[in-house]
Amino acid sequence: MLSVGVVLAVAAPLLSVPAVAAVPVAVTARAAAPIQVPFLASGGHVAGAGKTGFLTVDADGVARWTRYSDGVSKVIASSGSGVHGSASDVVLVTKARPQRFGTESATAYDMATGAAPVTFGGFEGEARYGVGTALFEEYLDFDIRLVTPEGGRDVEGLEWIHESSFSVVDSLPGTALVVRRTGEPGGTNLVVVDIAGARVSDKYPVSPDASMMGASITRDRVVWVERAKADGKTVLASAKRGSAEVTRTPLPRDLGPGDGGELIGDWLVSNGGGAGSGFVAHPLVDGAPVRLLDHAESVRKSGDGTVLAFGTTADRGRGVYRIAVGADGRPAAELIASTGEPPAPTTPVGFTSAAVPAVLNFDGVAKIPLSWKFSTSQIDLTIEFKRRDGLGTFVTELRPRTTGTGVLPDGSLGIDWAGESGYRGEHLEAAPNGTYDWTVTAKPWNGMPAVTATGSFELKRSPQPHDYSANGSVDLFARRADGAVDAFDTRWDDATGRLVTGQEYGSVIWWGDWNAYDRVEATGDVAGTEVFDTVARDKAGVLWLHEGDDVRSGHQPRKIGAGWGVYDLLAGGSDLSGDGRADLVAVEKAGDLYLYEGTGAASAPYKPRKRIGFGWDVYNELVAVGDVAGAPAGDLVARDGAGVLWLYLGKGDGTYAPRVKVGGGWNEYRDVVGIGDGNKDGRPDLYARSAAGKAYFYAGTGDWRAPFAARTATAVGADTQYDRVF
Repeated sequence: MLSVGVVLAVAAPLLSVPAVAAVPVAVTARAAAPIQVPFLASGGHVAGAGKTGFLTVDADGVARWTRYSDGVSKVIASSGSGVHGSASDVVLVTKARPQRFGTESATAYDMATGAAPVTFGGFEGEARYGVGTALFEEYLDFDIRLVTPEGGRDVEGLEWIHESSFSVVDSLPGTALVVRRTGEPGGTNLVVVDIAGARVSDKYPVSPDASMMGASITRDRVVWVERAKADGKTVLASAKRGSAEVTRTPLPRDLGPGDGGELIGDWLVSNGGGAGSGFVAHPLVDGAPVRLLDHAESVRKSGDGTVLAFGTTADRGRGVYRIAVGADGRPAAELIASTGEPPAPTTPVGFTSAAVPAVLNFDGVAKIPLSWKFSTSQIDLTIEFKRRDGLGTFVTELRPRTTGTGVLPDGSLGIDWAGESGYRGEHLEAAPNGTYDWTVTAKPWNGMPAVTATGSFELKRSPQPHDYSANGSVDLFARRADGAVDAFDTRWDDATGRLVTGQEYGSVIWWGDWNAYDRVEATGDVAGTEVFDTVARDKAGVLWLHEGDDVRSGHQPRKIGAGWGVYDLLAGGSDLSGDGRADLVAVEKAGDLYLYEGTGAASAPYKPRKRIGFGWDVYNELVAVGDVAGAPAGDLVARDGAGVLWLYLGKGDGTYAPRVKVGGGWNEYRDVVGIGDGNKDGRPDLYARSAAGKAYFYAGTGDWRAPFAARTATAVGADTQYDRVF
């Protein structure tokens, strides 16, 4: 008779088992009314379970410890913290390093004794798993470090292998069972780590021809289940601690495809492979399967040797169930904590349709509606768009029960997408053009299995003014004292009505000695590549072309020509002559205005100059702003010595109508930049920055009589370390 007598730590997704829909749910007699955990009604998972209580994390990321004795739940950490539980009454909360990868500190809470929390550091990588008061951290992608309140140490006894990964799959007080995987054949091993000594005490190889479905440790043995890659046959592998000999016993039935499970006694408990197959205990010896729950959303080993599962049944509802083997040798489920929702039919959800166009063209639009329909609207939706080359990912969630939004009149769920990448409302920036795969996961409110739908679309935008990154958003550049240039991708924040930096962790940098130039202009596409370029004049009067590309890095500069030192002002960035190409205007020291029409050829980007005006020496700033007056021709603005800004409406042939006064007070600005459409309303806007480093955004109105709205502050480029923004 095969006897396991241990609990196997679980890793999602859970195993598939034979269909058992006709098997009744096994229950145990309740000793007391279930604890109330209404905060799990919107979703969550069991993150740890000790002898005195259990740890949960709800859908908002709030971690709570709930005592078995009186049902009191205590908030341990809020959203954004790392929370690590185990089969212990100790909870570990980690704090990430600001603006950097890795863990800064951790705090240990002993929920059994109520002792004062202990905060400790010593981290060099990122904490991944907790066992009691110890944290396992990943360091340099291949080392395993153990950090405790006493300090951090490398785990001894592991050979150096590049690009390995690990996970803690089970634990005992003072001991952890770790699975370590490498990319080499036969590179999966189970190692027993002595936490006090930070060393490997035992190591067991997993068959190279099989995948491991889970593992467990007792004080004298290590046990795991292997599934053959060729035929799917399963074996129970067992090894005595302290011995390298592994015994493999074929299991009497094929457990089906899967990648995880819980061993409790002589039973493997897991979710079935089908939507209605339920959470089932499958015998490792002779016998029939026992259906425990209609579905389990998360499963965790407990400190008392049982298993806790957050799941649902049609008759008892949704909550935390304790799975234990009874006196008759059969496992059963007891509801110990209820979400308070009335029991409801446990009907699986199905996908119906998607309203996602094959091509999403953002020309002239700020947002595009997208929606998905399922067999019910009583679901939470996770939406992910991922560009196929990995350079853009968008993730968001719809939770109608919590927010009251997201459900459309036809019963579908949808969003108005702004064409941005980002993660749940953070790290937002404009998504680059390209082909995207979408994945939508519907999680039903009744606790049944999630359903996933997939598809794809192409994101397209025509080249936009001042867009160097091919993502439809305005890019700005700021020269630092060391001569390098910071490149800022921007986005429009609807919530605050401001232009903000699109990159959460700083700018992209154009290296080089840009201090060699006394004039730098973002000129638009003058090289014929549909991406914006830059021209810069050195102190000898030579003009250089820097060709832009879609990753915001520059090619080697190309010499345009000498003799440009005769000009006091240069302005580029829009089509002034009406031929569809970006042009350049220049003011000679004597005050004559010249037009350089673009050719679209990088080897000779401009035609010979044309004199189109005189008397422009009264101005100390000149900006090509695009069409700010509603006509197709590009316009100019110029600032005189008194600080008055004037608008020159372009006629489309390189000439201009008489000037119109915009307003005074513009002499406070060191930089005035025509940035194109920053707020996505279809009209070109203006950026201005003072010598004190304060920056402002002027939205275009489309009205030549008052071409710009009142200014709003922006943090983009607002820093005194920059001497020029363009």
